[in-house]
Amino acid sequence: MRSPIPTPKHGWREFWGEVGIIVLGVLIALGAQQVVDAIRWNREVAGFRASVREEIAINLGTYPYRAKQKQCIEVRLDELQRWLDGWRSGKPQSLAGPIGIPASRVIRTSVWASRDPGTFAHMPRAEKEEYAFLYDEFANNELHRLDERSAWIDLANFDRATMLTHQDQMQLQGLITRARLRDARLDDNAQRFIRRAATRSDLHPKDVPDPPVYDPNLCKRILPSVGITQTTVVRAG
Repeated sequence: MRSPIPTPKHGWREFWGEVGIIVLGVLIALGAQQVVDAIRWNREVAGFRASVREEIAINLGTYPYRAKQKQCIEVRLDELQRWLDGWRSGKPQSLAGPIGIPASRVIRTSVWASRDPGTFAHMPRAEKEEYAFLYDEFANNELHRLDERSAWIDLANFDRATMLTHQDQMQLQGLITRARLRDARLDDNAQRFIRRAATRSDLHPKDVPDPPVYDPNLCKRILPSVGITQTTVVRAG
């Protein structure tokens, strides 16, 4: 014998009506949770966006900070080249003071490095990709900055030198060439990425309070001027 199919006590219509109410309640609860989650993620994304944009703006500010020393850097490298050429031609001169070292600001990455995967996943794709691109370029620029600083630290070994051997001359030429290369790369990066950040993300360089003080020795003549007026010492601020 087949077992009889159970019948709801108050009929199938009332049964399905109750089921519908339950399902509707579940859907409303799920929808409300999605709204709550959307609000929370929007708040998290907005907070991260504000922080990372602030960090990027400060990093962009490292470019104009360094650019204020560009004239002094170029004049100093020209002086060092003339000094080296003088030794090569048998007309050596003495340096009148220390060579100096360009000042620089470190790139910040703490906000970007500590980004939450969930928050980052809820950002628009194009925005994420643009921020990632800028931080990749900051990392590349940091390599140039550190190598430039290394070259100038090595150049400082020639402060007040009274004699240049052939080996010294070879080393000095290499350092001058290396410093010029890094100067050109840093300058090119500054122009391109400040422009890109402004046009694509409406981001602009931002100063920081109490930046590193510029080295005043960098802008003081160490050889007699050759058709160039005295360079003004760059000051921080």
